Amino acid sequence: MKIFAACLLVAAAVALGLTTANGGAAESVHRTLGAVRHRHVSAAHRMAAPRKAAGFTCGSSCSSYELAINKYFTDVAAASVAAATTNVYDVATQYCGGVATLSTSCGGGGTPIAYNSAFGGAFVDGRPLPASGCNDAVTIGFVSHADKYCLTDAQLQTEIESVITAKKWPTDSTKLFFIFTPANVGVCQYPGNASNTNACTTNVFCAYHSLTQSNIIYAVEPDDAQIPGGGCDPGQAPVGSGADATISTISHEHNEAITDPLGGGWYAADGSENGDLCAYNFGTPTGTALNGQLYNQVINGTDYWLQQEYSNADSGCLQQPGGTVSPVINGDGAGPLVYRGGTVMTTNTAYAIYWIPAVPARTVLPKISGTPKVGKKLTASRGAWTYSPKLTYRWLRCSSTGTLCKAIAKATGSSHVLVKLDAGHRIAVRVTATNAAGSVSATSAPTRAVKK
Repeated sequence: MKIFAACLLVAAAVALGLTTANGGAAESVHRTLGAVRHRHVSAAHRMAAPRKAAGFTCGSSCSSYELAINKYFTDVAAASVAAATTNVYDVATQYCGGVATLSTSCGGGGTPIAYNSAFGGAFVDGRPLPASGCNDAVTIGFVSHADKYCLTDAQLQTEIESVITAKKWPTDSTKLFFIFTPANVGVCQYPGNASNTNACTTNVFCAYHSLTQSNIIYAVEPDDAQIPGGGCDPGQAPVGSGADATISTISHEHNEAITDPLGGGWYAADGSENGDLCAYNFGTPTGTALNGQLYNQVINGTDYWLQQEYSNADSGCLQQPGGTVSPVINGDGAGPLVYRGGTVMTTNTAYAIYWIPAVPARTVLPKISGTPKVGKKLTASRGAWTYSPKLTYRWLRCSSTGTLCKAIAKATGSSHVLVKLDAGHRIAVRVTATNAAGSVSATSAPTRAVKK
């Protein structure tokens, strides 16, 4: 199966003549850097994978999805204290900052990248999504795919900056913020429709990294297992929680951000970064996980299936230094990576932001005010809810003991005028809170028995 090169890397810094005084590509070029593109899959596979456009999911379970990704970051950090070179993150240690522009090796100079990774923390934001800023509808293999919600890169940047401010997380050229979106939420680079000039999750990419105007380095990570057509499927799932496809692209973007965080680090003549040259190139499996899936990396005792990274020293793709070299797949670009005179992450700290709309949660029960007497009006309080829901009301006629409650026909407003049929019964109200993620209901305590 032919595999795409993973590069939206806009080597625009070169193409547009944006250079530094020493001739290297300009730092802080505000553009999308490396992106994991969809790989080629068969037309039959694409036709068999229609996209559902409702509900927010993260694989099979949001909680297990988040835990698996957090564990991955924790494992990468834990393994970085080991002296042995054991995984793809060690491949980047051959690159450095502070050597001559256009160098293809450090030659014992500069400041080398250290395998020194930390996990700074995670935050789950259950707030509702803003109004869609784009439309990612496409047709793949005669099957139409579209998401109810579509977020632009600008909207994601706003969310990232909001969370960083709320959490008081530090920002500098060693910090990388991953933002995760759930299935059925598309992402496009720009407002408007998906097109050849507007890359989206449905038509081009699985993930990408970039930077804001204030040089906050970030990576966008959709739920890759749920992207239509199977174009983001790595082929194996040793973690087995629905997160394997996303973890595969995390590794890609993490390694690219380490070696080229601001657009002036290491990349090849065609703009390919170290992850791009080895996209979907997994090398030789090293074992079989307990769930029967293959793995090619063991990081802090956990089995993973991760793409290899490009090594200038070996002119090919490696799972780890000293491992078997795999050639770059035809179409994925060509090495070597060249130093452009700018910043690299000699150490790095990753943060995870999960923007996953949550169903409303009730914090205060609704209550009924008014006199329980025929002809009088009862009024329901809304109660208190999280995550900005819309509310609907249903009045209930209960037995004289407050049990066996049944809905009152057409009584769906926030108030109810008591009628003769209510006499002798106790009255309750059920409030249903709904947002894009789902609905939940809460029922008030019943009134006293209604008097005639």
